[in-house]
Amino acid sequence: MNWSEQVPVRAGFWAVLLLGAFAWAPALYPGYWQGWEGFAPVYQSVSPTSLATVATTPDLWRGVGGGAYLIAQPLLRIGLDPVLAIRITFILAFVLGGTGVYAWLANRLGDRGAGLAGLAYMLSPIFLGTVYVRGSVSDAMILALAPLALAGLASYRDRRSLVGAAVAVLSVLWMWRIQAGLAAAVTVVLLLYALLVERDRLVALIMLASGAAGLVGVLPLWDISSSSPVAFSEHFAALHLLLDPGAGLLTNAWGAQHPYQPGFVALLTSVLAVWVMATRWGEVAAPLRRLIGFSLGAGLVAGFLSLSASEALWRLSGAERLFTYPWQTMVTVAPLLVAPLAALPLLLTEIERPAYWSAMVALIVLAGLGATTPAYTQVQIAVRPVAIFGDNQLLVLGATLHEQEDPPAATLEVAWQPLRPLPFDYNIFFQAIVEDEQGARVAAQLDAQPLGEERPATRWRPGEVLTNSYRLDLSGAPPGRRLIYYFGFYDWRDGARLPLVGGDDKLVLYGR
Repeated sequence: MNWSEQVPVRAGFWAVLLLGAFAWAPALYPGYWQGWEGFAPVYQSVSPTSLATVATTPDLWRGVGGGAYLIAQPLLRIGLDPVLAIRITFILAFVLGGTGVYAWLANRLGDRGAGLAGLAYMLSPIFLGTVYVRGSVSDAMILALAPLALAGLASYRDRRSLVGAAVAVLSVLWMWRIQAGLAAAVTVVLLLYALLVERDRLVALIMLASGAAGLVGVLPLWDISSSSPVAFSEHFAALHLLLDPGAGLLTNAWGAQHPYQPGFVALLTSVLAVWVMATRWGEVAAPLRRLIGFSLGAGLVAGFLSLSASEALWRLSGAERLFTYPWQTMVTVAPLLVAPLAALPLLLTEIERPAYWSAMVALIVLAGLGATTPAYTQVQIAVRPVAIFGDNQLLVLGATLHEQEDPPAATLEVAWQPLRPLPFDYNIFFQAIVEDEQGARVAAQLDAQPLGEERPATRWRPGEVLTNSYRLDLSGAPPGRRLIYYFGFYDWRDGARLPLVGGDDKLVLYGR
């Protein structure tokens, strides 16, 4: 009895569909994970615009377009909670990405190899890090659609399928409406793939036309630009982390994880594929050599561009205008990184045996589990943030004021979320303001470190939800008058307050 008779047909497809749950199951856990972008995608989904404006400055190339929330819109219209709608969006991104990789490679490399690749893609550190470390809807949707575009191009090349061509075109156009900078880079990669791997003029023409149409579609937004929210040159990847073979995602000094590693499975299988091809060069079909060669080459170029050695190239070309972080180049080639894995059952036929293939599946799952344990928060949020402080640095998720009469006091419970590392240990101020014949004056106030000396602001991790309560003694306030309360953050060295996005420099709350 041979392997195809022992194992059900399309075992690889079912491995992607069923075992891929290890990638998206954490999105179903209670609460919401504390990614770098925090609750900003949830807020933005409620009122999507051409370019995101909540907790971010609109920008054509780096900014998030309304297409990122296209899946969430019908879910919100039927009454689903916005947090749940975003979680479902991430789940569908995983499913689309994994099945897209399978559809791209199955006809060329077989069900078993395509199944390994689709599963490895869903459980790759790049995909898992994009979702559970960064919490980036836009990048997750790019990771979902790029394999669909590849599958559409392959289908058109093999069978002249108009459906395949339509899938490729729609995927590219959708990417341009999600994040134009990443879409431009992915379009270049796909065009090179069409020219160098598929070697088909019509396939290349489809990609060229799709990219041009996508660019034309964002021309009305051409003048919308802003400076980078982070210092681009400070976020190059480290080579020893890029090549780290660990299963999980490493953390830096202030606790942020690195979501750009190819991962153990991609590195191991790439080395193995190169070794087998070198020893059996004449036995390997030319299309397979082109696919593996292009995939490895694209991975090496993307890896180089994520390192500080490429800084001059970024600066001279002006391509840094397209990305927030240099290591986002790894997102643009992520589907290609698993292509050598899909080829292994053809290069090493022993892998098609049940025991070896099952062991490969288990290895892929185990290698990905280390990156599927994000930190969750159970905080409940409204459909809009209470306030945004600084240059989109701090989201105030909730602020509840409690007043009591005996003894007279006011307590403010605050939940907030930093969206990037803060440069200074800001203090908070909490003031009770009374207005009388003498005008507005401070009746009571509190100035303190937000979380005490043990957790200064420079140690807050992007995306983590922080809570505290602050109490004011109102015994010195005139009785019977309604009080107004001010809350905010300030630099204790010179008293300068962090401004609120949209004006003012404080959150204003009103007493009874």
